[in-house]
Amino acid sequence: MNSETSIKRTVISREGVGTTASILTRNDLFIGKFVTDHPTLILVRRGKKTLLTGDRRVELLPGDAVAIAAGAACDVENETDGGQFEADWIVCARSLIRKIEPDFPKHKRVQGIVSMQGLGREFILAFERGLQAIREPKVIPELIAVHRACELLHWLANTGYVFRSDERADVQRKVRLLIGAEPDRKWTSQDIAGLLAMSEATFRRKLAKEGQTFSEILVDVRMSLALSLLQSTNASVSSIAYQVGYESASRFSVRFKKRFGFSPMVIREEPRPRST
Repeated sequence: MNSETSIKRTVISREGVGTTASILTRNDLFIGKFVTDHPTLILVRRGKKTLLTGDRRVELLPGDAVAIAAGAACDVENETDGGQFEADWIVCARSLIRKIEPDFPKHKRVQGIVSMQGLGREFILAFERGLQAIREPKVIPELIAVHRACELLHWLANTGYVFRSDERADVQRKVRLLIGAEPDRKWTSQDIAGLLAMSEATFRRKLAKEGQTFSEILVDVRMSLALSLLQSTNASVSSIAYQVGYESASRFSVRFKKRFGFSPMVIREEPRPRST
């Protein structure tokens, strides 16, 4: 049996500490206008990650990291090395962000993306300790786990930036968070409007001012989550389709390809030959 497929890959959360997963893809991928719904730290392990936002281009090599603000949208390109792209991501618990931000009142807020390149071996070790703190609750006591996650936020602060817990959320971001918490729910615009304490007409009008519709957000959140699950877990395409609200795997695959320009299986299939 292939050792890679024999290892269970999943998204892991530890309350009060954070959530993490490892990204693994076998083909070069370009992902347009990907929205990050939670403040995230990403460490590249293998291959190359390029982020493009506005006129800014950030290229990350193994050992480089990036901090991405909640709600940030950018184009993402993952390039494989030897047939694989690998990275780890961590979302630190919001309680920890609130805990350390009073220590850095003059630091800049992470808006969009902040490059964390060339920080060296000590940063990588700190990141690995943060991963372990979330993944091994039976081994790492809660007090130590919190300390390790905070250490990563302090590494970010050392660059002059911090995540802030008082992020202002526009309507579309609130909608994304509600759907993302229950992506398999049969959501309607009336449901969301009620949760946001406004009429459906007002809800639709506010979204229109932000250049969005409810159906567009619903599909994008579901497809974005599906992309993350395809990259970070061993779950089958049909299982992932069900998790994000699709009973038909074929209908899900059509939606996925329409959103990203490639089929779900491209992420896991053997590398395609590079064009010359």
